[in-house]
Amino acid sequence: MACKAQWKRFVKTVQNGFSIISGKIRNNNASETSSFQVFSKNRFGDSLHHVHHRMEDLLKKGNVNTIQRASDLLVSVTVCAETHKAKIMGQSFTASEELRQMAQEREPLWVFDVDRSFEVLNCPEYNRRFSSLDPTLEEIIRVITMGGGPADLSNFNESGCTHVQPCESEASRAIGDEWSRIFSNIVSKAQNLGVLLKGQQGNPDGVLQVMVADFHVPSPLVKSREMCFARSCRQLDFDTWVVADVSLENIFPNPMVKCQRRPSGCLIQALQEGLSMVTWVEHNAVCNKLVHSMFVKPVFAFSAKRWISSLERQCDRIATSTKPGLGASAKSLLNLAERMVRGFNANICSNQENAWRPLPIAGAQDILIKTSLNIDQPGIPCGVSVTIATSLHLHVQQNDVFDFLRCEQNRNKWDILSYGLAIRDIIRISSARNSTDCVSVVLVEPTENRRAVAYLHESFCDSTGYYVVYAPIDISAMDHIMEGKNSENVSILGSGFAVLPGKSDRESILTIGFQIMDEELTRPEYLPPQSVLTAHRLMKETISLIKTAVIS
Repeated sequence: MACKAQWKRFVKTVQNGFSIISGKIRNNNASETSSFQVFSKNRFGDSLHHVHHRMEDLLKKGNVNTIQRASDLLVSVTVCAETHKAKIMGQSFTASEELRQMAQEREPLWVFDVDRSFEVLNCPEYNRRFSSLDPTLEEIIRVITMGGGPADLSNFNESGCTHVQPCESEASRAIGDEWSRIFSNIVSKAQNLGVLLKGQQGNPDGVLQVMVADFHVPSPLVKSREMCFARSCRQLDFDTWVVADVSLENIFPNPMVKCQRRPSGCLIQALQEGLSMVTWVEHNAVCNKLVHSMFVKPVFAFSAKRWISSLERQCDRIATSTKPGLGASAKSLLNLAERMVRGFNANICSNQENAWRPLPIAGAQDILIKTSLNIDQPGIPCGVSVTIATSLHLHVQQNDVFDFLRCEQNRNKWDILSYGLAIRDIIRISSARNSTDCVSVVLVEPTENRRAVAYLHESFCDSTGYYVVYAPIDISAMDHIMEGKNSENVSILGSGFAVLPGKSDRESILTIGFQIMDEELTRPEYLPPQSVLTAHRLMKETISLIKTAVIS
């Protein structure tokens, strides 16, 4: 009852806030309100529709904290945006200028960490130049706002050349919806809450928007980092753009937030021959209580180097899909593989969207399970799906684990459904830059008791981990793709592996995630004991087969 009453108060507050904004729009001149009209009519309507359904789901689960978080964000942006607009603009410009200096300078602001092989921020120099508070006072404020506990101040700088042209297009992608698609291995969820300033005639220069996003490690055991921030885009000169993020918790305080995004983002500089130099800066303050005991501080997963390597991989995918001689069927297959990987990344992480719960079996507390129901969302099989995932420590190097799993011919050594059966390659599309990054289709040959099964398979890596994602494809759907037809309507549900670094070079952490359609289930709220036991057996036997293969 308390949740329902809170929901009613929230809806009434939002309705009143929308009336206030509408009144302000009518009382202002058109030139001052053009961007705000787009926000209030389009973004607000979409956000309200989304949050309404999301709230209904959360009410059923009794997640009051999440309701408060969503309502605080929406009310803050809708009711207070006009009041705080000047503050957000000032803070965003300051962050943009700070990011520019951090991206363009080296020593003494940045020093090379020999042990970790990348540049880290020289904190005393940074505080001297950019902090307006005494370090002791800043620490007291941090303890109050982030709930105490040890803090991880992660700050990294990385540069790389990519085939992106022009700079304006890349800046537009960084502030648009495509951002979360490009970096799906890092960003599990992103939502644009409102555009405060718009560029002119499609030019992203001057755009300012408020966003929420979840940044994740590919493991259900590590909580994702949820942040609310302002993102600005600014053109410094003809060839240079800066896209800067900065947290807004000082304007919209929320005790639930345990992560703060200090000025972070990228500087994009055009070079000759279609190249751009992208310099990425990541500067975040995070409470270490979010980290599972298996992981050393997971700064590796949120470093600037990972963003750069992910951007390079995206550019490489574009080069692969546009290389001469690549047919329509191969391009359709690449698009389907990209969608499969995005779905796997979104479902394997630990955020508020993924209601993980441990298996109710002794000794299986690190094996997590969840269910979801799809009624009409395209591209995903309809019905109830069961997702089971875990992460485990291996005394085997990352490369060795990845090499074993990415080899399609080894599927019959770890896949219970293919164990001991013959495997045949059908298609293989290698990356233009790295031959270990590839998309392939393999066929598990039929037997007397089983039909042939085709699997779509993609393997790739970023600076942090190695990934192997796969999904079964219906033979008729495979024929449809091979005819060069659109793969958007092909339903797919990806499973796979992420191989992360361990505490030493001789160790690794393996994340395993399975997504399975359960045709016997009609509702996601109840999982029969038999389904729980089957899921547990699948995970345990797969782990045993992998360990036997890579350790022996």
